[in-house]
Amino acid sequence: MNKTRVQYIRETLEDLYGKNATSRDLRVVDVGCGGGLATEPLARMGLNVLGIDASYENISIAKIHAKGDPILLHSGRLEYRQIAAEQLLLETEISEKVGAFDAVVSLEVIEHVNDPRSFIQSLVNLAKPTAPIFISTINRTILSYLVDVLVPEYLLRVIPAGTHEFDKFITPEELSNMFNDSNATTLDTRGLILDPVFNNCFLAPKHFTLLPNAGVQANYILVARKNPLTTSYAK
Repeated sequence: MNKTRVQYIRETLEDLYGKNATSRDLRVVDVGCGGGLATEPLARMGLNVLGIDASYENISIAKIHAKGDPILLHSGRLEYRQIAAEQLLLETEISEKVGAFDAVVSLEVIEHVNDPRSFIQSLVNLAKPTAPIFISTINRTILSYLVDVLVPEYLLRVIPAGTHEFDKFITPEELSNMFNDSNATTLDTRGLILDPVFNNCFLAPKHFTLLPNAGVQANYILVARKNPLTTSYAK
């Protein structure tokens, strides 16, 4: 799934910033980066990436893993910090209206936070005007309960029971509304379909013919764009 998400991010950045997006010195923040699963590939593209996580353990793991790639480690394009998005906002010298980053990424994080609306607002505030914000998460459906909770946590036991709380799953419509309320506009929503036979993942459109939302019944990725800086904000 990670490879598919990262490729989608790259293609979207190229659509928004041009085919040379990864060589334009863009600044990206990966919020809730964990062990750097997406942070490192984004930095290898040529992006300047700051990975942040509130967990000291996660940041320690990410830093250790980065040492396995000395070229990347010493490129100056990758940085990790133990800090929450809200704290990063407080210490930045740039106002929330102007933002600091050319793209904001947060993958499989929002379904674990207690206040998703506040979290979305923090992500939008970190972004520069018209910058994209990428979120991947899990829809709240019967299918998502089966494939993301029941089977992996209680039948196969490949992840600890209780890792996910079904009530915290967010539908694409709810997430889009949160962005609309936070000075951003949804650009695209795609399903992330897992193929267990070939151990692969592919993007699916949100809607299939005669089947609304069929492509986003479980995992999905949504990209929103911070609204342009208005004259009133500029003053």
